[in-house]
Amino acid sequence: MKRTPEPELMQIPSQVRAYADADFSKSDSMVVKSLEKYLKKVGRTLNQGDLILDMACGPGNIAERIAKNWPLVNVTGIDGSMEMLNEAEDKLSKNHTKNLSYELIEINSIATGEIHFPFKADVLVSNSALHHFHDPCRFWGALKKLGKTNCIHIHRDLIRPTSLEKAFELKEKHLSNSPEILQKDFFASLKASFTVDEVTQQLFNAGLSELEVFQVDELYFEIIGCI
Repeated sequence: MKRTPEPELMQIPSQVRAYADADFSKSDSMVVKSLEKYLKKVGRTLNQGDLILDMACGPGNIAERIAKNWPLVNVTGIDGSMEMLNEAEDKLSKNHTKNLSYELIEINSIATGEIHFPFKADVLVSNSALHHFHDPCRFWGALKKLGKTNCIHIHRDLIRPTSLEKAFELKEKHLSNSPEILQKDFFASLKASFTVDEVTQQLFNAGLSELEVFQVDELYFEIIGCI
């Protein structure tokens, strides 16, 4: 199935609200678990003052989980959608997570050099971010500018199905009981996603081939490593 890009930023209020209200806890928790597992594998610990950046953080679900899991580490969520960050900031005002903050930054502008983020990250994470970029080189370019030497990467995203029929089948299987607007967004995201082979080539082209790419289930792949 040929890739069909979707809008890079989610800014329609009804769309954002449906996404913020959805239960993505299983997928969100996998990012945290993958980071825990990788830290143990390489014998690294996260220390006070270290920085974790959650790229295209949306309503802050994963950034919040990470901040609670590593309370001594600084966690910053970055997103280009004010509507999404309004949701994230609203939750932050209620749970008062002290080591968590958000920045309204369009990630493409980091890649192009229009915006310079003043800090380098010890860990970069993202979930369902890559497929939103019309030009994936911008995503990888931003990550290269944002990470310290030996920065840990944990990135998770959807895999593009082989056909529209398969995409419809996955939507019915996993979101049949969800609101219609969320089903439409999920279907669009499946069509906008990349295959594992495509991501492998992207990483090679970006000089990031040390990162490992692998399929974790019928919906998702993960990218993990240290560069």
